[in-house]
Amino acid sequence: MVAVCLGPGGAVLRGRKGTTRMDVRVFAGSVLDAPAQAIVNAANTELRHGGGVAAAIAAAAGPEFARASAAVGFCPLGSAVATSAGRLPFRSVLHVPTIDYRAGGRRATPEQVRDGVAAAFRLARELRCASVALPLLGAGVVGLAPDEACRRIAEGLTRAEAAGDAPRTVLVCAFTEPERRAAEAVFGAAARTAGPGEEPPVR
Repeated sequence: MVAVCLGPGGAVLRGRKGTTRMDVRVFAGSVLDAPAQAIVNAANTELRHGGGVAAAIAAAAGPEFARASAAVGFCPLGSAVATSAGRLPFRSVLHVPTIDYRAGGRRATPEQVRDGVAAAFRLARELRCASVALPLLGAGVVGLAPDEACRRIAEGLTRAEAAGDAPRTVLVCAFTEPERRAAEAVFGAAARTAGPGEEPPVR
């Protein structure tokens, strides 16, 4: 078994191979402002970025990002895919679909959110991204409560650690006050980090 032990300074993940320290922080702001090497997008399965976090990322990333997304074609629920970040200052955008419009708007289950998070961190390891920022996946159109979304992210991090895919730094981006409270409750109030304009972790 691998357990997430949440406490001051982040999360300590204990697994079969010993203890690995992964710095999990709550970032008060948009994922676009997070000081990370890669960011996670709350996508749909066709990577058509029409609303919410996905639309904000697409608008900032520009046409190159849109072309890269269109070239993917389809990414199923419970998985992840990486594209370039366009004109954004990140190495990559990791897309985790949370809704499938081909299936009549079928929403990801909490378990698929968890699996998508784990898949995104596997891609981050393959791309050599030591820091990853992600929004509260599932807390938008999927309808998960913020605390439930945070718990599923924590489960995905546990699975990533067990597979050797844990990045050095994870920024859980809380865009609203309810999201911030939920993230601090799940990941520990001491894990809260600076917001935009304050001193960030090293990129």
